[in-house]
Amino acid sequence: MFGLKRIVAGIMLLAAVGIVVWGPRGQSEIPDGFVRVSYWEKWTGNEAEQMKQIVADFNRTIGREKKIFVEYMSMSEVHRKTLIAAAAGVPPDIAGLWDGQVVQFASLNALEPLDELAAEFGITRAHYKPAYWNLCTYDGRLWVLVSTPAAIALHYNKHAFFGNAGALRSEGLDPTRAPQTIAELDRYADVLTTFHPPGSRRLQRAGYLPVESWYTTHLPLWFGGRVYDPQAPQLTLLEPRVVRAYEWLQAYSLKLGKDSLVELRSGFGTYNSPQNPFYSDQVAMVQQGPWVANYVQNLVPHMSEVLVPKSLELFLPRVVRPFNYSWGVAPFPSDLPELEDVTYVAADVLMIPRGAKHKREAFEFIAYVQRQEVMEKLCRMHCKLSPLVVVSDAFIRTHPNPYIDIFERLAASPNAHGIPQTPIFPEIGDELNVMVQSVYLLQATPEQALRTAEQRLREKQQTYLQRQRLRAAVTD
Repeated sequence: MFGLKRIVAGIMLLAAVGIVVWGPRGQSEIPDGFVRVSYWEKWTGNEAEQMKQIVADFNRTIGREKKIFVEYMSMSEVHRKTLIAAAAGVPPDIAGLWDGQVVQFASLNALEPLDELAAEFGITRAHYKPAYWNLCTYDGRLWVLVSTPAAIALHYNKHAFFGNAGALRSEGLDPTRAPQTIAELDRYADVLTTFHPPGSRRLQRAGYLPVESWYTTHLPLWFGGRVYDPQAPQLTLLEPRVVRAYEWLQAYSLKLGKDSLVELRSGFGTYNSPQNPFYSDQVAMVQQGPWVANYVQNLVPHMSEVLVPKSLELFLPRVVRPFNYSWGVAPFPSDLPELEDVTYVAADVLMIPRGAKHKREAFEFIAYVQRQEVMEKLCRMHCKLSPLVVVSDAFIRTHPNPYIDIFERLAASPNAHGIPQTPIFPEIGDELNVMVQSVYLLQATPEQALRTAEQRLREKQQTYLQRQRLRAAVTD
């Protein structure tokens, strides 16, 4: 066992050294006498350049004052590279990952806890919307802090609504607002769905398609269910509200025809293209986050310039800005009247890997990002909401998304939920994605597919627990 452990450690060390020696490099010279803080981040493109602005601001101000220089490096597969480097004892000082890795990394002893440093810097739960603080904690400890957050809402095509105003009104529906319940969403979707040629089963536009969401693994939230109970802790995939959620998803395949849906979706463009089904009027309503405003402006700007060019929009009164858009945002409706402002929240996070050489200096930068003015600058550039409780009026008024106040309200709701806090959530997500495909393609009933997924996940959970016990024994 000892020999095998040395071999594994050697392989990890070689991989980590390769990452450090031949991996991406920062772009700036480090001043003499400064502590170099290495920061690995997953972002590329505009998001990477925008975070570089925040890093540059820090280096020019707090960094210069305290002789800290943050070196930013963008790289792919950053979560795997961080784990390997941490296991080998040569991690970066800061890693920018996703909330989905927090519990996994913490359970692998791959993170430095942040409780003491956060308390020293005056960073507490009270500063954050509860759903985001919860994402940062596990097993009673604080492990990460948010860089940028997400929340999910309904996006709808106003032109499709107005173009079918008569038909919507004849069904007792209001074309000037979004649906407010799941049952109402289904009725709007029925009216907005069109076929070509008329009378055929060839879909031209779908009013709504549940499988066009990135968040089908979290669908039960809008039905009052959850796939995992962290208090028990146990899987709850066969809980009636979970089954009901995926029965609703399958109902669209039964109603519109599986083959018709497959044919329609085969013609969709990628998310980051003008042929995105929402931008090209192939799907009238979608479930997405606040970054849609950036994509629309970059790809199909006419959808955000109904009254005036985007450059003049901020001169409009805040209440008028939404009228410049041919698309709108509203809370995604729930299946239960008592469930209001339901949303799924997620976050990009900043963590200090176990064994980082400059833990305190790294936290200086992480704490800097948590400052209200800094957080709002970054989130505005990334077209996201703020994770903080206190948000300035200027942030709302000048945000590139005129509906950001809706996302702020949703994220602050008691019905805002993140991923289940379990180390096997990546496996849960993978199994649920497979389950959704089998349900959507009518290969199994939702209850059958969920039962299979739960059985497979229970086996994976047992395997994980066995590995944890083995790891603890080797460590001892």
